[in-house]
Formats: sequence, C-alpha cells, structure tokens
Amino acid sequence: MKNIKHWIVKNPDLAFAVLLAICVYSYFALTNEFFATHRTGYAIMERFAVLGLVGLALTLCIIAGEIDLSIGSNAALAAVIVVRFTDSLGAVTALVIAILISTLVGAIQGYFIAYLRVRAIVLTVGTLMLLRGVALFAAQEKTVMLTDFRVPDFISTKMFVYFSPASLLVIAMFIVVGLFMTFTRYGREIYAIGGARKEAVAAGIDLKRPMIIVFAISGLCAGLGGCIIGLRSGTAQALGLQYLLLAGTVAAFIGGVSILGGKGGVVGAAIGTLTVNFLNTGLVFNVTPAFMIQLYLGILLMVVIMFQTGSRLFEGHERRKQLLSDVDIRRLDLLVRKNAFKPPP
Repeated sequence: MKNIKHWIVKNPDLAFAVLLAICVYSYFALTNEFFATHRTGYAIMERFAVLGLVGLALTLCIIAGEIDLSIGSNAALAAVIVVRFTDSLGAVTALVIAILISTLVGAIQGYFIAYLRVRAIVLTVGTLMLLRGVALFAAQEKTVMLTDFRVPDFISTKMFVYFSPASLLVIAMFIVVGLFMTFTRYGREIYAIGGARKEAVAAGIDLKRPMIIVFAISGLCAGLGGCIIGLRSGTAQALGLQYLLLAGTVAAFIGGVSILGGKGGVVGAAIGTLTVNFLNTGLVFNVTPAFMIQLYLGILLMVVIMFQTGSRLFEGHERRKQLLSDVDIRRLDLLVRKNAFKPPP
C-alpha cells in the first residue's frame, strides 16, 4: 500500500489517467449489458490499432516540446499508396514503400525544425497541406479501392479473443518504443530537449538528432496507421483521416503528457487511447449523436487539463514550501553554531 501511495505521489498525472480509464469503462460496463463482452473488447482493440499509433506519435512529439500537425495527412498519403499499389506490386512491397515514404517525410520535417530553429506547429501546417496535395495527386482525386481482399481479411483475423494481427503489431510497437525511450541515451535526449531545451543544448546535446528521431517515429506511426486503415477497409481517400489529429491529441493529453514537454510516456499514451476508445464505444452503444461524442471528448480533455494545471500548481507550492523549510533549517543551524562558539564575557 505504501508503494502504491508513493507511485501516485510521484506520477499524479498517470495515476489520474488510470483512474479516469477505470471510471469510464466501469460506467459503461454497468449501464450497458453489451459493453463488457469479448466482442466489444475486440472492437476496442481494433480501434486501438490505429488511434494508439497516432496517440503514441503525438505523445513523443509533445514530450519533445513540439507537435506534428501533419500526422493525419501523412497517414492519408500512406493509405492511398498502399491501397493503390497493393494489387500491382503486392501488399508487402506497397506497405514497405508507404511506410518508408511516411518515415522519410517525418525525418525531413524533424531535420528542418532543428536546423531552421522554427516551431513544429509552423512547419507542419505547411506539410499538412503539401501532403494532402500529394495524396490527391497519387489518388488522381478519387477514392482508390482494392480488388483483392485477402489482405484485409488477414489483418482483421481474430486472435487470442481480443486481438488481431494489426493490434498485436501495434502493441509490439508500443513495447519497442517504450524500451527505446526508457533505456537508451537517445530517448533521454528527447525528454531533455522537451523539459529544458536551452539547458540541454548548453550541455552539448545536438538538437538535430532527437528531433529527427521523434519526427521519424511520428512519420512511421502515421504511415503504419494509414496502411492499417487502408488495408482493413480496402479503400482510401486523399482527404480522409482528418479526425486522427484531434483524437490522437486528446488521447495523448489524457495519458498524462505535459503540455510543457519533457513529461509523459508510452504507458500513458496507451491508457489515454483506451480511455478515448472506451468513451467512443460506450457512447455509440447508447446511440449518442456524433456532435455529442465530440462534446464529451472536449469535456474529458478539459477535465484532464484542469487536473494537470492544478497538479503543477500544487507541485510548485510544495517545492517552494520545502525550499523555505530547508532555508529555515539552515539558518537555525548556523545560529546554533554561532551561539556555541560565542566566547564568554
């Protein structure tokens, strides 16, 4: 019990994310008899396969103190490429080409952000529109469709009750990225440039390397997510997947990533994504209008932001309180020593 309390005090945002996920799931499980079933669990994990990748990508970008606004356009381009060329080149070749292009786009963005010293929100607005144009050109301004549906059938095959090949691949991606961020120097550099960029640069960290890595991972996640959507549905639209940016951002913040950067993690991204999926699925079961779903997501995000703000204020207050206490103890110690060595009259 003491260890749990210590973990909650040390990770208040992540603890709140876990509590929020449990509350959302419990509410719908108790109010709808069809929610807590194997079939619904499988549907939630299928949604996790796409939204989880976007939430993971945006979590890493926000940890680095930036954001990738082009993630939806990058995913749409990957979906168009893989759907259009699967019949002619084969699914594996088309998949590799799409993911390589998306990853390269992300890495180039990261390089220019670091080299030009501009904020990602400025550069990625341009690439958002640019990639939409490229996707329209690749799709010839029409919806592209598969003719061979063996691949969509395979990636949606149910495995181990709740999973499919797509969701298992995404879970493996989470594990690899989590290990990378926790146990490698490059992962620690990403946290450093997000939490204290000037100090990190002054300490000798090359800004280009972590920024390229972050945006390359973002591009990889966007490309993989777009490919999963395209192959699963058998169709792709150049102007589709615009919802991914908003949904992924909500998932990232619910997962406890700090808007100031330098704080957050892969576990939080997974919990935030599951929370959004719980809410979406439960509201759909209750036949909630689409605009109300967006409203509830906005309310959920505001609650999380207010909690994070309160947590930061409380943490700052406690830190100042501890600092003043240390100063008083030091002052009292010096006064005692001075009186101890005071010569007698």
